[in-house]
Amino acid sequence: MAAGDQQAFTHLYRRYWKGLYMAAAKALRDRDAAADIVQDIFLSLWNRRTELQVEGSLAAYLQTSVRYKVIHFIERNIVRHDYVSQLSNIESSAMPPVAEIRLQLKDAQLIIHQTVSRMPPKMQEVYKLSREEHLSHKEIADKMGISSETSKKHIQHAMKLIKLALGQTASTASILAGFLLLKK
Repeated sequence: MAAGDQQAFTHLYRRYWKGLYMAAAKALRDRDAAADIVQDIFLSLWNRRTELQVEGSLAAYLQTSVRYKVIHFIERNIVRHDYVSQLSNIESSAMPPVAEIRLQLKDAQLIIHQTVSRMPPKMQEVYKLSREEHLSHKEIADKMGISSETSKKHIQHAMKLIKLALGQTASTASILAGFLLLKK
């Protein structure tokens, strides 16, 4: 592959794609994002083929690449893909028995709960309908007698408040990364 042999690359792609995709999809619970991540890894592999020096197992290198890409994806998209909301709903018993991560998770859950409780009543209601009852912007708007745009703005503002509150205390991305890596 380093010499530009496309057949060698195709062979590697076919051999490793499914396993890498499954690992990313399991961690993200988003098939499209998982497929994009795996595609990015193989594109990077091909683009850097002449300079890349893999020490040890290629499979291990690719799995590590998936982990780092997943963590980076979560860091970039923590609000947009609602990982903060998912984090607030994870039960402590579902966590691996690692005391530090459990404590960080409890702290994050407490911060989310406190932040939501300090929101104005209408924003709080919109947030809960969106995140707990999984209603769309339109369904929330119809239920509350507001516009879809107002519903969307309330949710965006609520998520910014939560992200800000979490960012001031603990590194949410590191909590999620620890959870994902230990869950394996």
